[in-house]
This record gives sequence, structure tokens and C-alpha cells, in this order.
Amino acid sequence: MPRFAKLDPKDAAVGRSRTAAAEREPYVQALKAGAAGRIVLERGETQAAVKRRLQEAARESGIKIRSSWESPRALVWKRTGQG
Repeated sequence: MPRFAKLDPKDAAVGRSRTAAAEREPYVQALKAGAAGRIVLERGETQAAVKRRLQEAARESGIKIRSSWESPRALVWKRTGQG
């Protein structure tokens, strides 16, 4: 008979959510490392995807931020508070 174990839902990333979590990790690290920053898009990245990952990372980290496009290829962000 199989053995079952309880997991915290945030530790049970499966399917596409595992890939999304890996994509968000650099954003989470950047948010935790400083009070403001700039994200320069690489070739093939879209503005919508970068902004969405930044927002999801902020929500996941419990950090409130504001962001805006400095140019078509650069997004700037800053912390506006904690939690």
C-alpha cells in the first residue's frame, strides 16, 4: 500500500507551476536584494511576461512594489512597503 505524506501547498509545485516558479525565482531574489531595480528585457521576452512575473514574485514574497516602463526594453520598480 502506498504511503501518504502531508505537504505545504507552496512546496508541491507540479506541472506548469513548477516551471513558472523557476522562472519567477530570479525576480524573487532581486526583490529581496534591494529596494529598487531595473529589468532589461532580453531578446524574445515580452513586456507582459516580465511584468507578470515581477508582480507574481512580489505577491509571493509579500513585498509591495510599483513599476513602470522606463523604455520599451526596461522596466523599473521600487518597494512601496512591506506586506
